[in-house]
Amino acid sequence: MKKSIGYHTRLHTNNNVKIVGGTFGGDISLETANRLLSAHGYTVIIKPSGNPVFLDKEGREVSLYFTIDPALTEIGRKAIEENNRKQAALRRIEEEKEEEIYNILSSMSNDEILKLLRSKG
Repeated sequence: MKKSIGYHTRLHTNNNVKIVGGTFGGDISLETANRLLSAHGYTVIIKPSGNPVFLDKEGREVSLYFTIDPALTEIGRKAIEENNRKQAALRRIEEEKEEEIYNILSSMSNDEILKLLRSKG
């Protein structure tokens, strides 16, 4: 499975304003974060308070966020497996119903089937 992280930036001064987002190859790690920051031209400034803040290529102060795909996590994979088992069980039930219907209908003549259908409607 190809590993890819989702990311987006928001204005540092107004976290409600999303600037940019995308995906980037790699695990969530400092190595991947450093590659992403370098590839997209981010720099860091030190605010008068002493706190470092990212600057994007346009000079905007931004916060950087990573998104974790639930499907790539252990609990996500378990949930997908459980859902797949449930869906397979439902498919088996439907297949059994189809087989039962086929068996019943194949033992009947067309006239008998029409008579049965018309009596129910």
